[in-house]
Amino acid sequence: MGLRLRLFFLLVVPLVGVVAAFGVVRAVQEARDVVAEERRRATILAHTVRIAVENALTARVMPGGELHRLLADIEGGRQDIWSVRVLDRERAVQGAVTGNGTPPARRLVVNAPVRYAWSGQDRYELRTGALEMVFVAPDVDREVRRAIQGVAARTAALATILAALVALVLQRQVLRPLARLSGALRALGEGRAPGPLAMRRRDEIGVVSRAFDHMATQLAAAREGLEAETEHAFELQQQLRSTERLTLAGKLASGIAHEVGTPLNVISGCAEMVLSQLPADHPARPDLERIIQQIDRVSAIIRAQLDTVRAGKPEIQAVAMSSVVNRLVPLLAHAARRQGVALETGLPDGLPDVAVDSSRVQQVLLNLLMNAVEATPRGGRVRVEARASVHDGRAGVSLEISDTGAGIAPEVLSRIFDPFFTTKAPGQGTGLGLAISRDIVRDHGGTIAVQSRVDQGSTFTVWLPAWEAAA
Repeated sequence: MGLRLRLFFLLVVPLVGVVAAFGVVRAVQEARDVVAEERRRATILAHTVRIAVENALTARVMPGGELHRLLADIEGGRQDIWSVRVLDRERAVQGAVTGNGTPPARRLVVNAPVRYAWSGQDRYELRTGALEMVFVAPDVDREVRRAIQGVAARTAALATILAALVALVLQRQVLRPLARLSGALRALGEGRAPGPLAMRRRDEIGVVSRAFDHMATQLAAAREGLEAETEHAFELQQQLRSTERLTLAGKLASGIAHEVGTPLNVISGCAEMVLSQLPADHPARPDLERIIQQIDRVSAIIRAQLDTVRAGKPEIQAVAMSSVVNRLVPLLAHAARRQGVALETGLPDGLPDVAVDSSRVQQVLLNLLMNAVEATPRGGRVRVEARASVHDGRAGVSLEISDTGAGIAPEVLSRIFDPFFTTKAPGQGTGLGLAISRDIVRDHGGTIAVQSRVDQGSTFTVWLPAWEAAA
């Protein structure tokens, strides 16, 4: 059942029923009032007739014929009077006038005492009798039926008018706003941005519409924020892939430089020594010179390959460290949960902005956080804290990444920033992450340090200069 039909039955039908019941009760009451008024009128008329008859009877002894004519004159052919009788105290009829035709089905009898003169056995006296008048009573049932029919007609008209008014009011005040609201909800569920409802009403529907507009605005802002975070996460993934490729390229280039550079240096040294011992006009000198030139060319190619994995000049900007950390922590939450590690942050308000390249610093923090999560056993925690600090007279921000892992042995601690040094299993690390992170921090004019104790965890501290200090 639709809302319109339901509201019709809830509003119109009870109201029409109450009006109809009131009309019926009112009709019955009016019929009773008619009967009461008729009785009152008959009583008054009977008393008036009694006075007239009594005056006529007490004046003299009136023969029966004269009494009949008196009563006929009083009755006067009235349609509402059926009969008039004068009775003595033995209920004997002294005079009567009765209408013609069938006696009425409904009668109204009114009796009134009357005195009349009586003469007998040489004496005259007044006796008491009665005046009986029979009136034609109105047909109450017919009046009630007629009144009920009138009530039914008026009720039907009222129901039609109420139904039209209720339908109009419901359409304009309830159904149309609800249709707009349901359309907006459908659009919101389908991912489309619904326009503002902007219902300038102070009732409940207006409150709901304003709440919906507020919710739609918040959802749009949340969607934009989610899209921005998704884009940022994609950028971080791209950076991570780039870092992995850079690490692989660095490992390959360093390996080539190490494995090929040493023999080339030996060859170049021998060739130069031989060249220095040959006379200027020796026919082998041009060949040795070409050999030395080609060796230098190969060395230059190797150096160029190494330069491709080295970062360019950073783009320094004013960056809030808390924003960098807050963007990274959600990305590592899944890895932390999978490892069974709690990831915590403690970033106070009011930290100064640092002068860094945001993408490079993110690369550093990503390496440090991933190492901390992987080094922490299940049930442990990794915490990121920051505070304003001064280093060598320069203002800046210190960022501490601490874990509750197994720690780093003292004999290993001094080598963890060396390229290709790693304590991970073969195939799980290249040993370049911390070395690259150290170079990035140094390129920004900052410092990186580590403190660790076996079975108590490690703490990496990165200090970066403040924007004002760098400026």
